Amino acid sequence: MSETIDKLLTEGLAEGYAGTKKPETIQRSGFHGKANDHMSSNGGHYHDEWFADDNGGGQELVETAGERFTRLYGGGVIPVEELQKLGFTTKDVIDRLIASVNELKGKTRLYEPCSLELQDGWEYDYEILKRSEEVPLTIGYESIKFNGREVFAHGHVLSPVK
Repeated sequence: MSETIDKLLTEGLAEGYAGTKKPETIQRSGFHGKANDHMSSNGGHYHDEWFADDNGGGQELVETAGERFTRLYGGGVIPVEELQKLGFTTKDVIDRLIASVNELKGKTRLYEPCSLELQDGWEYDYEILKRSEEVPLTIGYESIKFNGREVFAHGHVLSPVK
C-alpha cells in the first residue's frame, strides 16, 4: 500500500462520512444506501458506499496514479434497547466514532493499531487482527467502549484491487 492511497482514504473519509459533505442516496442491486465521492487535488478518486443505520456495512474504493484499493467494513452498535439502558442513542455512539476518526485521521483504519481516550468514560480502539504481505491483506477491528463495555464494533478488510 502506498502513502498516496492512505492519504486518499483518509481525505475521502474526513470529507464524506466523518465530515460535513451530504451523502447521496443510492440503490445497489435493490439495496438502499448512501454514497460519497471525493476527488483529490492530484486527480485521485475516492468513493464510499454504505448500507447501514444501526448495523450493516460498506465499501470504500480509491484510485490514484494507476493504483486501485478497497477498504470494506461492517458491524455497528449494540441493540437500541441496550443503548437506552445506558442512556444513549445510536447517534451518540456514531458521534463518538466520527470524533475519533477526525482526531486520529491517518492513524486509524489502516495498518497500525491506535487508541484514543475520549471524555466521560468513552474509548476508541483500532487493532490489527491479521496482516499478510504475500496476499496482500490487512484485517482490522475497530471498537468504541463506554465504561469498558463495547457499544460499537466494525471489522475492516484492506486490499489492493488488481
